[in-house]
Amino acid sequence: MRPRLTLTVLIPLLALSGQSLAQSDDIIVTASRRAQPVNTYAGSVLVLDQARILEAAAVHPAELLNEISGVNIHRGSGQEHLTAIRSPVLTGGAGAGSFLYLEDGVPLRAAGFANVNGLFESALELAERVEVTKGPGSVLFGSNAVHGLVNVLSPEPLTDNAYGFDILGSENGYARLKLTADNSFAGGRFHLGVNLAHDPGFRSDSGFEQQKFQIRHDGSVGQWDAKTLASFQNLNQETAGFIRGAEAYKDPVISKSNPNPEAFRDGQSARLSVFLDRTFNDQTRVSFIPYVRWVDLSFLRHFVPGQALEESRHKSIGLITTVEGHKAGTNYTLGLDSELTRGSVREFQDGPRVFSFVQGEHYDYRVKAAVLSPYAQARWALGPQTELNIGLRADYTRYDYNNQINEGRFGRFLRIADRQDDFLTVSPKVGITHSMNQHVTLYGRGARGSRAPQVSDVYSLQTNQVPGEIKAETLDSLEAGLKAHLSGFRFEAATFVMRKKNFFFRNANGFNVINGKTHHKGIELDVSAPIGEKLSLSGGLTYARHTYAFTDIVRTASSSIRRGTPVDSAPKTLGYAQVSLHPTDAATLSLKMQYVGKYFTDPGNTAQYPGHEVFTARGSLDLSDTMTLYGRVDNLFNRRYADRADFSFGSERFFPGRPRTVFFGLRIAT
Repeated sequence: MRPRLTLTVLIPLLALSGQSLAQSDDIIVTASRRAQPVNTYAGSVLVLDQARILEAAAVHPAELLNEISGVNIHRGSGQEHLTAIRSPVLTGGAGAGSFLYLEDGVPLRAAGFANVNGLFESALELAERVEVTKGPGSVLFGSNAVHGLVNVLSPEPLTDNAYGFDILGSENGYARLKLTADNSFAGGRFHLGVNLAHDPGFRSDSGFEQQKFQIRHDGSVGQWDAKTLASFQNLNQETAGFIRGAEAYKDPVISKSNPNPEAFRDGQSARLSVFLDRTFNDQTRVSFIPYVRWVDLSFLRHFVPGQALEESRHKSIGLITTVEGHKAGTNYTLGLDSELTRGSVREFQDGPRVFSFVQGEHYDYRVKAAVLSPYAQARWALGPQTELNIGLRADYTRYDYNNQINEGRFGRFLRIADRQDDFLTVSPKVGITHSMNQHVTLYGRGARGSRAPQVSDVYSLQTNQVPGEIKAETLDSLEAGLKAHLSGFRFEAATFVMRKKNFFFRNANGFNVINGKTHHKGIELDVSAPIGEKLSLSGGLTYARHTYAFTDIVRTASSSIRRGTPVDSAPKTLGYAQVSLHPTDAATLSLKMQYVGKYFTDPGNTAQYPGHEVFTARGSLDLSDTMTLYGRVDNLFNRRYADRADFSFGSERFFPGRPRTVFFGLRIAT
């Protein structure tokens, strides 16, 4: 798929000013916590609806989310992953803190305690919709909504009593059971979802067991609409580590091996939120969302020398308050988010010293965190077809750190005395939309994304750092785009330029780098279109450049950074294309190609991964009104490729891609 071909489709769209075509029903809720047509938002939000979620039948978030331009999820072992949304694939605190993962608009984790693998804690398999915002979020979202956010939306309870059964298996022993139920309870309706997964893994000692439960109840409390959502997940994973050596992923024996059979990841999380909503005088809408969360995670740091055990946990209580109204021709939104968190981090290396990774206790500390975030937004009609949106958000974060072990230097690790740290960020947003007609919209947006540092970045220090020197990260973004939705045809194009400062990351030798700067610019295209009655096409294309905007020369060439050179793990080109055939009303067949371009695997650009194309075949057959047989073949042509490639601690290393695998399933809905 080439950009010039897409432009031949775009030109006639601009002339459709008066034609009578079906109105688009694409609706988003992420930007404002209430339903709004996607073309009224000045920004890029892509929606994956339930039909697309069911079609993908994803066993890992990457299989679903990588079908969006600008998104590049690197799959790790089991349920592990690293994320890119209009960014390089980011690791460590940068990877955890640059993306906001939400459940019905409520963050899955406290801002300073984010998880770089955070999507495994979501109920993605049970979702009704997934909305992906590319670039900084709206004023409703603060810390971590820097490069983008993913909002996983729970199913609304059905009006009729219903039950669902969905079982998926594979030739190598993967099994997943999904159960759903909708019924009446306590004066309202509830939806229950259960997802149980078992995967032996295609590599040695790499299986996992995961359980997810979610229950939603919709009803009322007096004159308030009320929604209650409770979620729980548990993951027990035997983790396969990186394989090492040039093109090791191409070796059929090495690619199935596991150099770290002792590695594991155990994680549990629970969340409870209540959504209270009421409209006064048909003009003012008030909502309160009180919530609590609990997270416990332990894993072996198999990806660094020494392989220390890290244990982290936190619990939070929070309240999201929003007031919306209309006055003197202006629509306004006022809000205040507040959250209190208690957390702890402990890192202990049981094995002998490896380089400066010494045996024994690395860190043991507790942190109390308080976040207070007021925001305001106003929207004006500049004309019958043009709207201006201006907003401002402030995030105040306070950390109270308490060290639990002796202070001082310990190998490469620096344990510091008790202290308090404060961070204040201010994030302005401005957007404009212009409707050329009811189907085609142009938009422009300027926005700042910002975040307080992760707790681990502030307090899990190394000997080359000074306590308190780390600053809040900011990213300034300019974006322009076009959205066209008409009679089943969807076309969205966006171009962006972003500059980030105070970028904190770990280099290829595992040392922290502070005050980094990066530049980002690119073009994204997403399209889907019916071709006659029985054929449809869809696809996405990304061309982007992510470069360092500072110089950091060190002894090791692979870790040296030079201004203007590409950031590692940042392919210029990404894309997918899918053709779907509907031979009958009851049957669907599709073939998808996922493409990843070449990219450098180290900051010094001394090593490179050549990229890959991987094909997936899918099919489904409705056996009756309530029963569907479905299946897919992953890696159809059995390509040897890497889900993740990088260069670290002196060698190339990879997470090999899964070989050709057949999945088959049965779905029953009554």
